[in-house]
Amino acid sequence: MAPDWPVSQDIPDITDVYERFAALTAESAELGGYLLLYAGLDRGGIALTMAANIAGAASLGLEADVARGKAAIRSGACDFLVNTLDEALRILKNEIRKKKPVSVALVGDPRAAVAEMVDRGVQPELVDGTVPGMEMLEERGARRLGPAAGFGEGVSWSVDREPVRWLPVVDTLAVEALDPADKTTPARRRWIEGAPRYLGRALSGQRYLPMSAVEGDAFAEAVSQAVVGVAVKVSRRPGSQSRVP
Repeated sequence: MAPDWPVSQDIPDITDVYERFAALTAESAELGGYLLLYAGLDRGGIALTMAANIAGAASLGLEADVARGKAAIRSGACDFLVNTLDEALRILKNEIRKKKPVSVALVGDPRAAVAEMVDRGVQPELVDGTVPGMEMLEERGARRLGPAAGFGEGVSWSVDREPVRWLPVVDTLAVEALDPADKTTPARRRWIEGAPRYLGRALSGQRYLPMSAVEGDAFAEAVSQAVVGVAVKVSRRPGSQSRVP
């Protein structure tokens, strides 16, 4: 179910989610079967778990605050909220075996959870820098999630009404504008195809994707020529927008 954010929940920007998605896909082109470990369901943690779902990875978030964990579940940011590592592993093992994305939040002391994971031989492939005691996991082979690599200018687009109906039409034009020779194109295509499922109601009317200048030109031209049926706003940089009737 798509997230429906309560007012009190931290809502990441769509650019925050993309940056974490880019960092994840820089680690591997195919993240099915990977486990990402992070700590804290704050704005950054929520962006990370959403990005992991879009990228196809399983994620385990360590959250000390029960109320914040429950809020994340109510919002749909995480699929499951559990109180023990055993419960988390039962869910994760099945989805990891099938190479399917799933997000689990474990409520409790994050440092104690990491120690228990080490004792039991639970080894994530990727760990975020928010995890206390992550050095123990890195010594056993986990890779620390790095920052997103630099990418082209950000291109955003939106429609003035009925986004569920019309945005997919514009999304197709964006995918067609991408350079097939660019090594980041498969990941960017995955983002466009998967993000609407996981970004939730608060971000459902927004689209964002880094594009080269050539790709941005091709996309803007395609939008101007297409018969979409609604007004489409394409923004390529602050203060530079084109509105297509």
